[in-house]
Amino acid sequence: MLQLPVPRIRYLAQNTSDFYRVARIKTKANGDKRITYDAYRSLKDVHKTLKVRLFQNVSYPDYIQGAISGRSYIGNVKKHTKSTIIICEDITNFFPTIRESDVKKMFMRLFHFPKEVASLLTGLVTLNGTVPQGGVCSSYVANLVMWERESALVSLLRAKNLTYTRYVDDITVSSKYYIDKAEISSVIASIYGMLKHFGVKPNKAKHEVLSNGMHQKVHRVGVNGKRPSFGKEEKKRVRSAVYNLEAQFKDNACSYDEYLKAFNSASALVAKLKQLNERQGQKYRESLNLLKPSSKRVELSN
Repeated sequence: MLQLPVPRIRYLAQNTSDFYRVARIKTKANGDKRITYDAYRSLKDVHKTLKVRLFQNVSYPDYIQGAISGRSYIGNVKKHTKSTIIICEDITNFFPTIRESDVKKMFMRLFHFPKEVASLLTGLVTLNGTVPQGGVCSSYVANLVMWERESALVSLLRAKNLTYTRYVDDITVSSKYYIDKAEISSVIASIYGMLKHFGVKPNKAKHEVLSNGMHQKVHRVGVNGKRPSFGKEEKKRVRSAVYNLEAQFKDNACSYDEYLKAFNSASALVAKLKQLNERQGQKYRESLNLLKPSSKRVELSN
């Protein structure tokens, strides 16, 4: 599958720390550091092969919505519109807390690889015993590592007419019907129990239970109505991003690299808005078309 000599595969699997670099360190709102890694080409090529020949051939269940071609956070949001109750949970530092032993179990029990092959594959996709954020295969591993317990939990919830989805490290459960506090507590306990089994922890600061009498949001998108919608705050973020970009475009003190970063950020926000509101999104997209980084480069060169 990897089209490499076994000794080479073993060497890469046993020395992955030599084939990674820190790509980015971001300080989160709570002060924690999020470290993103990038693999050097010799290891990244192996990861790309695994991605195409193994992970992209998996039939992912519909409750897994993140980091899969053809699925998006908007698709995830749509599954929870017009709900009576929504339960939102977040996994704390998901990638760095996934255990190497659970990755190995996944390769053995889900893919049915022999123990030696599973050990080598685990070595290839982990770094110092955990799953590196930013790795080519990392999101796929995160999607699959809990498959056994998660599929059982989903079946249990579906039997109670509850909808479960997971967008990488964001878990959402919703109901179209009324459920009492005892049932809500039972659902939360079942989610926490699954996470505990895999040694990962819920981020209780992001725990939310939203009734239909409240402004219900999933991924910052309003879901009270039949269709997802951006609230005033999110629309304001898009408007501000485009406005600030226009100012940076005219500012010769703004470097090309700085501008490119701002443009990509604004473009991503506009793309999200366009998925929910075609007319408004297209209006902002037309504004961005007049502010392309290539035009900014020309401005700077003059």
